[in-house]
Parts: sequence; structure tokens; C-alpha cells
Amino acid sequence: MKRVFVILLALLLCGCGAVEESQSAKGDSLCIVGASFAYPANGWFEIACERLGLNPINKAVSGSSIKDTAESMKSSTLFTLEELDSFATLVIMHTHNVNVCSNEGVHAPYTKAFDYVIKGYTAMCQSLEHNPSSRWFGTEGGKPVDILICTHWHDARTTFNSSVRKLDQRWDSVRLCKFDEQIGFTKDKPDPVTGVQMSVHYAHPGKNGTEIMNGVEYGWHPKRGRDSEIQQRMADIFCKCF
Repeated sequence: MKRVFVILLALLLCGCGAVEESQSAKGDSLCIVGASFAYPANGWFEIACERLGLNPINKAVSGSSIKDTAESMKSSTLFTLEELDSFATLVIMHTHNVNVCSNEGVHAPYTKAFDYVIKGYTAMCQSLEHNPSSRWFGTEGGKPVDILICTHWHDARTTFNSSVRKLDQRWDSVRLCKFDEQIGFTKDKPDPVTGVQMSVHYAHPGKNGTEIMNGVEYGWHPKRGRDSEIQQRMADIFCKCF
């Protein structure tokens, strides 16, 4: 009986150690790069991180583009080593309505630089294997690569939303946060009473709140702030990715 107890205790301790190691490998933070849909005034990313028990590292800058992220990555100014060590997933939310899956891949111009950022981030993670100052020093392959690319917050930006899915198919390290499929409304079903696109109801009031695409008005920037229903919805959807 005593021997059985010792064995069970050893298995339990090993299991706890494995869980602790697994949790440690996941990091204690999440990092997001992007533009106006991701920067802190929105709230969804920070809300989601709170719910997940992770620290938010928000690098989004309103008005920026994937070109800016690529240039910061190229100049090694996008992350500090401490930041790169601490987060397990890089989140990207640059959702300008262009084709982001260029056939030119990493040789595409910076304006279509998603492939460049994906490959560049992968190289950064792998290089940590050889950096004595990194927590990943000596680990085979360096830091595991996990990239989560967000669709637009609704489904009207069809060019971007369709092309980003091709990136998901191209890169094993990429997965998608499908806001467009799960936000709760669609461009194909406008408000049955007013005929207005449902995304307009959730749009930020005033300038840059809506945009016209193919002659139809849609929500452009969503209502911001932690108490906004749309920001809460986005946080819920984002949390399901983890």
C-alpha cells in the first residue's frame, strides 16, 4: 500500500510539473500589432487579456499599416527582448481592404507585407535559441511560433477577409480570429426595418464612423471603450481562440 501511495504521489508531482511547464511555455502576455481597430482606445484586446489572465502588449498605432510593422521589424525596433520572450502569440490586426496574400510572398512590396512579417517574426523566434539573454536559449528551434491574424470586425471587407484566409492556408504557424463570421450580423442581412447595414448600428459616431463601399454604407470604426457592446463581443470572440 505504501509503495502504491509513493507511486501515485510521484505521478501527481510529475503531472503538476508538466502542467506548470506547459503554462510557462505559453508565456504570460499577448502582443498585438495593428492600426485603429486594435489600438488601446478600443478596449477589446485589453478586456480579452484580462479574461485570459495575460498581460496585454499593445503595439497598435492608429493610421499605421502592415508596412509600418514590417519596417519596425526590419529595424529591430518592434519588440524588446523581454517582450519577445514573454508573449506566446503575436496578434495582427491590420485590416485594410486589400489583397494581403500576394503571390510574391516575402518579396512583395511593404504595402502587402504580411508574408514578410510572418517570415520575419518566425526568424526572430528561432534566433532566440542562440541568444544567451533569452529564456529560450538552448531550446531546439527557439521560441514556438504562433501568429493569430484577425479578420475585419465584420464581413463587408470581402477583399481582405478572403485573402487573409489564404494566408492561413499558406503558413502552418498562422491561425485566424474570425470576427467576420462570429460578430452576430452580416452584410447580407441589413436591418429589416430601416434597410441600413447592421454594422452601421455599431459604428463610432461622427467622422470616420462609416465608409462607403460599392455604393453601400457600412460601419468603419466600431464604437470604442470598455463598455461598448461591440468591444465586448470582440473580446468574447477573441478569447475563444485560446
